[in-house]
Amino acid sequence: MPDYSIKQQDILKAAIAQFAQFGLSATTMEAISSEAKVSKRTLYKHFPTKDALFDTVVSQLIERITPLAAIQFIPNYQFESQLKHLAISALALLNDEDYLTLSRIVMIESMRSKERAESLKGRFLNCEKSMLQWFQDAADTQCLGEFSPEFAAGFFWGGLKKLSYWEQTISWKAPLNEAALDELVDQACRIFCYGVTPTQ
Repeated sequence: MPDYSIKQQDILKAAIAQFAQFGLSATTMEAISSEAKVSKRTLYKHFPTKDALFDTVVSQLIERITPLAAIQFIPNYQFESQLKHLAISALALLNDEDYLTLSRIVMIESMRSKERAESLKGRFLNCEKSMLQWFQDAADTQCLGEFSPEFAAGFFWGGLKKLSYWEQTISWKAPLNEAALDELVDQACRIFCYGVTPTQ
């Protein structure tokens, strides 16, 4: 993760606030410099264009996802325990307010521009491939039964997002509290494990 100076951090926070409130097209560099309490000269020194600022915001979102991709499947270790660890790590991210704000900005800008949507899809592609690897490794050790790793990953991530992330991102609902998160992880993992390994 880049080591941003205090001024750069202030600029990025201001840009995120402006993008979240007004969108990329309606946000001006003048408004960002005013929000960040820095001169326009300082702003342009660190971020020469508004697009460069937006690209950095997207990079921050990708960096937040990266640790999930580093979680490795361990053969010959209890499958459900590993799945719970994966789910807890994912939900800790999906319920983070800063992550939700960044997500909303990226989604809104993707809907406004097909070209930008394609560009963003390309940038997130490697993250998606890495997160699929856990399920591929699980399939290689016969932990997914007859289901493909692509289907299993889509079902698992889709379920977690439907029951937490999308409700907060789209409907602006409050993040789940700790007890609700624990219950969601437990139920999601139990129903998933029962489906792929009914003899457990």
